[in-house]
Amino acid sequence: MSKLETRAEIARLAALLRVSEAHLAFIAHHDLETLRSLRDQVTDRLFDADRNVLEAIAKANSMVPGSVSSKIAVKAFPPSLAARVAGVLGTDKAIDMARRVPVTYLADLAPHLDPRRVTAILEKLPTQLLVDAGKILGERGEYIAMADFVGVLDDDQIARVIPVLSDEALVRTGLVIEDPRRIAAILTMLPPDRLAGVVTTAARVGQWDGIRRAIEHFDSDTRDALVDVARDLDGVPDDVLAVFS
Repeated sequence: MSKLETRAEIARLAALLRVSEAHLAFIAHHDLETLRSLRDQVTDRLFDADRNVLEAIAKANSMVPGSVSSKIAVKAFPPSLAARVAGVLGTDKAIDMARRVPVTYLADLAPHLDPRRVTAILEKLPTQLLVDAGKILGERGEYIAMADFVGVLDDDQIARVIPVLSDEALVRTGLVIEDPRRIAAILTMLPPDRLAGVVTTAARVGQWDGIRRAIEHFDSDTRDALVDVARDLDGVPDDVLAVFS
C-alpha cells in the first residue's frame, strides 16, 4: 500500500510544481510522511511569497462592493493570483465574490488553491456552485483539484457533485485523493449502476490504484457489490480479485 500512496503523493507534488512525475522520481524512496511534509512546505513557500502584496490586494478588495471587486478580479487577476488572494481574503468577502464571478473563473482558479487555506470558504459555498464548478473540473480532467475538494467537503456536498462527474473522472480522481478512506466513502455513496460503471471503467482504462488504495476501508456491502461486478469483467488484476474474494 505504501507504494500506491507514494505514487499518489508524487503526482500531487508534481502538479503543484508544474513538472512531470518523472522529474520527481529521485525522491520516491522517501517515506510518505516526508513527502507530505515536503509538499506542505512547498505549498507554504508558494503561497506565502509576497504575502504583504497579497494582503494589500485583499484589503483593497474588502473596501470595494462585491459587485465591483468581482468584475475587477475577473478582468485583472489571473486565476493563479486570485487563488493566492483567496487564501488571505476574509471568508464572507470571498464567498460574496465567488457568488458573483462566472463559474468558469472559479474552475480556472480551483487548481491553484491551497485547500488548507480556503476550507471555511468551500464549506460555505452554495452547493449548486460547487456542483457546477465540479462538473467543469471533471470535464477538464482537473483530478487533483477535485481530490483536494474531496478532502474538505462533507459527504452531503460530495453526494451532490457525484452525479455530474463521469465514471472516468471518479476513477482518475481516486488515484490522487490524499486519504484513501474518502475513496471508500465515495464508492459507498454510489448506486449499483454507478458502482458497476466505475469498476468497468477502471478495467477499460487500466487504472486500479484508486480501488486498491481503498480496499481495506470498504464495508462488507460495498465489497460484495464490487465482487459481483468484478467477477464478470475481463482485465481485473489478480490481486484485486483476490482481495474481493
